[in-house]
Amino acid sequence: MLLSGTLYAQKTQWTFNADSEGWTLAHSLTGTVSGGLYNLTITGSDPYLFSPDNLNISTVTYGQFRLKIQNQTADAGFQLFWTTTNDNTWNQTKSINFTVKKNDTQVSEYIISMLGVAAWSGTLKQLRLDVGNANTSGTVKIDQIDIELKPEEFGLNNGTIHLMQDLTRGGAISFISKSTDTRNIVNIADEGRYIQQSYYAGNSLNRQSEGQSPSWSPWSWNPIQVGDYARNRAAIITSEKTANSLYVKCTPMLWDMNNKPAEAIMEQWTTLDGNVIKVKNKLTCMRTDNLYGENILRDQEIPAVYPISALKNLYSYFGSAPFTNAAMDNPSVVYLSSGFWGRYNSVTEKWMAFVDDTQWGIGVYSPSATKFLAGMSGSVGGEATSASTSYISPVRQERLMKNSVMEYEYYLIIGTLSDIRTKIYQIKSTTSVEPISTNNNKIFPNPVENTIFVTNSGNAKVLIFNADARLLKQNSLQANENSIDVADLEEGIYFLQYSTKNQQFVSRFIKK
Repeated sequence: MLLSGTLYAQKTQWTFNADSEGWTLAHSLTGTVSGGLYNLTITGSDPYLFSPDNLNISTVTYGQFRLKIQNQTADAGFQLFWTTTNDNTWNQTKSINFTVKKNDTQVSEYIISMLGVAAWSGTLKQLRLDVGNANTSGTVKIDQIDIELKPEEFGLNNGTIHLMQDLTRGGAISFISKSTDTRNIVNIADEGRYIQQSYYAGNSLNRQSEGQSPSWSPWSWNPIQVGDYARNRAAIITSEKTANSLYVKCTPMLWDMNNKPAEAIMEQWTTLDGNVIKVKNKLTCMRTDNLYGENILRDQEIPAVYPISALKNLYSYFGSAPFTNAAMDNPSVVYLSSGFWGRYNSVTEKWMAFVDDTQWGIGVYSPSATKFLAGMSGSVGGEATSASTSYISPVRQERLMKNSVMEYEYYLIIGTLSDIRTKIYQIKSTTSVEPISTNNNKIFPNPVENTIFVTNSGNAKVLIFNADARLLKQNSLQANENSIDVADLEEGIYFLQYSTKNQQFVSRFIKK
């Protein structure tokens, strides 16, 4: 129990080893500290607790929370509020929503980055942690709360657009704003949002006995860039930054499974030119399973884009005279609660945009798309961490095999509706992009003992990875070469990636 008048030194970490360390139960909560945990029992609606007051923490230096919590309720929506020395009022503006695991059987760790959160400024005075709103009963155990140094930004800012990608979430695009503003127009409420790669292959299966979410069962093979439904995140393999470009390579997660990395690699190249963000995405499949089946045509999101729902007006062009500046279409927004997103099969200029009432917002141009999905989940007016969101996804059907490689380019244009369309016309006049999906197995013998042979068209680069996607060997093959020595590899499963200027494939082989 916290004794009246007890003083605690200002700090940035609370471990609850002996007592509540200055955290006080404020509303609809009772609790005790034992076993290194703050054990909370919810007694009514809107349960929350306060941190010690007068924290005196600089938001310039500190900008990330690390919470270790076991949530034993059926509510997944938690919220963190804060006050500053200049603004001592509790309000939604100075808050951030985050999702936790429901009915968790263990303590789980949650990292909340404040990069790009406009209201995270000044000197932090006090925190308020809301441990769910949907339920009025249950228990929550808090193991640790840390306020950490602000992570280094992985992003670009060219004076027009400010862009960030999150290296704790597969390098997906997590933040877009005007350079003169801090308002993020990307919804990042959970791992299924952001602007990210997402692909589908094979049959839909019930894998609940293996940890598949009942809410996402049955489901196909679905590698996703940010993380899975249970908030396990994709791991970065490598990242690089230049003056005007970003590159990330990650191991994606299977969306429907709990902490199951996909047997694949995702890569993303991002450049910024004025108000245009150009992205190249690449998926390299390295599957060893025999679960999902092969040669099944699936819709692919190229990519999945989640703008904030404050951008509420949907525009495109559906007519028969594309790229002639004919009048744009402004369809009514379809809500996900109606059963599914809106389906648009005749987007003849290959773009859709969500804008606000001043007609400013974000356009998505994907030249190789054959149709689009778009709509809204929740309600109008949501911001970056709101449960409500807008959604746009250009779609193209592809067959992703076990060793497929798929790559494509798309563009995000930030500005007025008129400027979005003008920029797309300019890109169209100078760019021709088609996705590449290669499914041919061109290596032999398989299994192999000492030497593997490749059908080689000359001047090729060959990379060999292990099952954990770690690069083990790389070779350059000239026109008269087609053999690679693998005698030094241990017995096991490997993946060979072959690439020339005009061709690329990935094949699995067994070293015996």
